[in-house]
Amino acid sequence: MSSSCPIAPSLALGLSLKTTPLKKGTLLVRCHKGGHPANSFNPNTGKHIFIPEEGARFNPFPGAPAANISTLYAADLLEAAALESIFHDVEHIPSPTYPRSRLAEWSYSELELTRDLVLFELVNPKLRQLSVPGRAHSIEETELIHTPPSEYPHTRTWAQSLHAAITTLDGLAWRPRLGGTGTSYVFFGDRFKGGDLRLHSAAIPVASGAGFAKIFEIARRASITIVTP
Repeated sequence: MSSSCPIAPSLALGLSLKTTPLKKGTLLVRCHKGGHPANSFNPNTGKHIFIPEEGARFNPFPGAPAANISTLYAADLLEAAALESIFHDVEHIPSPTYPRSRLAEWSYSELELTRDLVLFELVNPKLRQLSVPGRAHSIEETELIHTPPSEYPHTRTWAQSLHAAITTLDGLAWRPRLGGTGTSYVFFGDRFKGGDLRLHSAAIPVASGAGFAKIFEIARRASITIVTP
């Protein structure tokens, strides 16, 4: 059973937290749908932090006092990117299936960082720094990453609090919920300038050809069966 997530406290501005660098020149993978460049941020316009279905695990959230912060999800490996996007809604049940028809809207692209980034890792050694009001132990990785969509209003508040407390923070990093290898990221658009994320490759569709072969193998390793209706 997935853990519930407590709502985040208001973290002190300038709080000294241990962050992690992501170096200039790093190549990232983004799984994305058509209609927008792979390095474009989701503006989160008109979405509300406390409505679960209006966004993802760490968006939307408002700035202070600005409107919603734009966001972009990516990963260091295609496997992590696919598990946190294409297969994001697959349940943790025996022998889950995924309709091949849903792959038609997805592609993946490579992005290159043109500057160093500052990230906060949502892993237990780093999360030990974040206390939860009313209890003795800190926020845990399972509470942030392994919760169902109904808990997104709370997980978003942690992204919001970290964004507000660390003024140099470019985004968050975590291990994919469905397992596999690699690290997933969410980047905060108000901390980025044009050119910070450069397109490194053309978009590769995953519904057929070489793209499908890679996604099929990722699904197989995650015990997900892609089915043709």
